[in-house]
Amino acid sequence: MVKRIMIRKLFLLFLFIGVIFSLQPAVNAEEEIVVKPGESIQKVIGQAVEGSTILVKKGQYQGSLVIEKPVQLIGEEGAIIAGDGNGNVIEVKAPNVVIENFIIEKSGQRDTDAGIWVESSNNLIQHNVFKEIHYGIYVYKGALNRIVDNQITGYNGHFSGKGNGVHLFYAEDTELTGNVIQQVQDGIYFDFAKNSTVKGNKVEGSRYGYHIMYAKKGLLTENISTKNITGVMIMDADDFNLTDNVIAENLDYRGHGILIFDSDRINIMNNRVTFNNTGLSLQDARDCKIEKNTFAGNYIGLDLKDKNERNTMINNNFIGNIVQTKIFTAVEPMDLNGQGNYWDDYSGMDLNGDGIGDIPYESGKLFDKLVEENPMLQFFFESPTIKLWSSIEKIFPAFSGEKGMDRYPYTQPVQYEADGASLDAGRNWLAGLIGVVMVSLGITIFYRGRVL
Repeated sequence: MVKRIMIRKLFLLFLFIGVIFSLQPAVNAEEEIVVKPGESIQKVIGQAVEGSTILVKKGQYQGSLVIEKPVQLIGEEGAIIAGDGNGNVIEVKAPNVVIENFIIEKSGQRDTDAGIWVESSNNLIQHNVFKEIHYGIYVYKGALNRIVDNQITGYNGHFSGKGNGVHLFYAEDTELTGNVIQQVQDGIYFDFAKNSTVKGNKVEGSRYGYHIMYAKKGLLTENISTKNITGVMIMDADDFNLTDNVIAENLDYRGHGILIFDSDRINIMNNRVTFNNTGLSLQDARDCKIEKNTFAGNYIGLDLKDKNERNTMINNNFIGNIVQTKIFTAVEPMDLNGQGNYWDDYSGMDLNGDGIGDIPYESGKLFDKLVEENPMLQFFFESPTIKLWSSIEKIFPAFSGEKGMDRYPYTQPVQYEADGASLDAGRNWLAGLIGVVMVSLGITIFYRGRVL
């Protein structure tokens, strides 16, 4: 009997303890915390449990932050985190952090001072506006970070005193999507970075739009680089793909649309490179593929320097460049399997009608070299005298510079898929309009004939 009573008492005791514990909040439960103006975001981060969501109300919050645990920091529209002009505004030291929808301003202006400094992995930084910052976002050895739809504007002043919009230092598997960057030194700097994916970004008014240095494996697609000194600078890098980008109006006399220096296996495909000082420059480039690009309206279309080896260049359009090629190095043919490029200054014949010129396109014309030595001569570009000179070069090759690097020049511009679709649509629309006009005219003539 006593034994049964003891068992019942123990059962009730354990039941009571279980109920008490069930009423207590879990130590690691995620929380949602609201921060209002006048309260300390840093204090709230310190007290929050891991995984908490911290909602920051509209207003200005002064002082730098250090995030050392996984939290989501979400700003209401108009929430401002302002530094004091020294160091980083926000430091992310923990993984799995989200920073979203803030105005972040007033970093320091020395060394690597940044709006957000990241030294961890699996973070998301999105929908923020950075103003008056040295570096916008500096990723230091992190992996799998995502940087999405941010606007980054540097301090006023010459670019030599600024940091970069986004700097990836030994960062791996970083994704940058939809960011707009302006008035910094370099828009996005790949510094020993690996496996970077950069899509739909825009860089304007900086030194280099996209600066790829000692980096390996990356994709740049559907980006814009405009009004910088150089659109894309690739140096000592390997295995990058540049596709479907717009690189335009990089007009500084020192600048380029795309420059590839001492790099291997860089693929340049389906890009529009227009109205730059130099469209494309290859300097010690190896095993690169340049296909289906448009190089148009540049001062210099193609610049070849130093030793370039095993590169292929096919199905590109070179149109309206003042100097089509500037070449001061030995040239090896870059065509492939009977495919060449369209050069709008090519005037060779196509006697068999296969769309390929019967003689190679001659690069490095004497006129181009004279323009390089005396830029005032560009005034005579496409003049009757220069056209006559070009004809003489074809008849007497000894007058020319380097020989044909394109043995299969096309006699008509290459039509890409989008261009072909629009061209067909235009032709169909025009044919329809002509048809309607002709039918109307026929009805009118028939009617008048019957009346008469």
